[in-house]
Amino acid sequence: MNKKTLGLAFCAWLLLNVGTAFGVDRRVALVIGNNDYQSVPKLEKAVNDAQSVSRELAKIGFEVMYISNAGQKKMNQAINEFAQKVSGGGIGIFFFAGHGLQINNQNFLLPVDMDMPKDPNDVDDQAISLVRIQDKLADAKARFSLLLIDACRDNPLPKKAGRSIGATRGLAQPASPNGQIVLFSAGANQQALDKLSDNDNDPNGLFTREFLPMISTRGLSAADALKKVRSSVTSKAKAVGHEQNPALYDQTDGDFFFVAGSPSAPAAAPAGNGAAPAIQSVDPKAVELAFWDSIKTSNTPEDFQDYLSKYPNGQFAQLAKRRSSAAPAQMATRRSGEAAPVPVAAPVAPPAPAATPAPAPAQLAMATPNAAGPSMASKIEEMGKMLYLTVTDLRATKRDNLLRIQAEVSNSSAGNQQLYYRFKWLDRDGFTVWDDEPWKPLLVYGNQRQTISVVSPTFKATDFRLILQSPDNAAR
Repeated sequence: MNKKTLGLAFCAWLLLNVGTAFGVDRRVALVIGNNDYQSVPKLEKAVNDAQSVSRELAKIGFEVMYISNAGQKKMNQAINEFAQKVSGGGIGIFFFAGHGLQINNQNFLLPVDMDMPKDPNDVDDQAISLVRIQDKLADAKARFSLLLIDACRDNPLPKKAGRSIGATRGLAQPASPNGQIVLFSAGANQQALDKLSDNDNDPNGLFTREFLPMISTRGLSAADALKKVRSSVTSKAKAVGHEQNPALYDQTDGDFFFVAGSPSAPAAAPAGNGAAPAIQSVDPKAVELAFWDSIKTSNTPEDFQDYLSKYPNGQFAQLAKRRSSAAPAQMATRRSGEAAPVPVAAPVAPPAPAATPAPAPAQLAMATPNAAGPSMASKIEEMGKMLYLTVTDLRATKRDNLLRIQAEVSNSSAGNQQLYYRFKWLDRDGFTVWDDEPWKPLLVYGNQRQTISVVSPTFKATDFRLILQSPDNAAR
């Protein structure tokens, strides 16, 4: 592969796989602040917190839906509209400042018109279930969701109501679907501070004031930003003799950036109306990863030398040095992304009989179609017979009650082949448990391999089918 061909291939790969880094995803935020509770104690700074977060998110290009002092109906309407706006791969941020509590291991956010509950059923009937918000975002297939709950302020319910109501001030650990991060402003049995002392006149509570600067920090991933917030809040609360440890639950595989770009790069100048442009620059790490993914299965040492000339201290520099000095024959035996040589040809010895599956987490490698035991053919549906593209390896792992699938697709032709794929998610009886996915493109370069890695969108999926089609298919 010469440099010109490599450059064209890389650009094509970049357009197909890293376009999301340019901010083309729809970025929507729902921000709610409730102060004026009618039947439980009022708050002072929840609305201020919500207004401040709304302004910062709007500056970096988010479409912000802001409501304050909202009753149950208004909150539910806003949540449903929010889920609709981020459906089909959008990016959503949900921020709630107000009262929250835990009932029977479930988290609830309190609208301002909630009556003083007499038993747990009253809470379920009148409050907003956090898990239902999470499920709505998962059902909408949002690509990334961040839920910030500044709700462990004061326990609004009387202790005489019993242990199940009001016994704890912290919220329960959420069962976050994949692609979601949830951050509570305080841990279980902890109260979130509105101020650090009687002389603290900051308009925002401790959690929000520490979170605000992170929103506009360029090149800082959301996970790293939230860890910084957690550390800062814990330290400042401890300095005044208070325990407040924000609780973070992360079920994401990649990185999300509020503002993409190099951490050292200056922030973009605001637009004429005072808001920053909605389109963000490409994250340099994503560009480097795109470059590496375009060459990682190459048999040509010069490709890795090109990587080293551009990224001498890159994430894969040591691996690139070894591959650039390896003989072409050795290069052909390596799987993409692995430092040690791994044969990719069919094994010399026949595979051992499949063992009884172990409890999760477990990894199951599908056997080749001619081998004993479960076959790849039983998991693959081709829309027409593919001439050049073949699934040469298929593995399924169950972790955190979610299926994680990795499929290796090989191209036997010298030319590049365009593949389209999607997954069908099934239960143990073979019934579909998720809506049809859109077709996803994958460019497989000549005589090379590409890997498809996905995570099931629901806990209900215990089986799957990988559906494939290619423009070069021939009729059966």
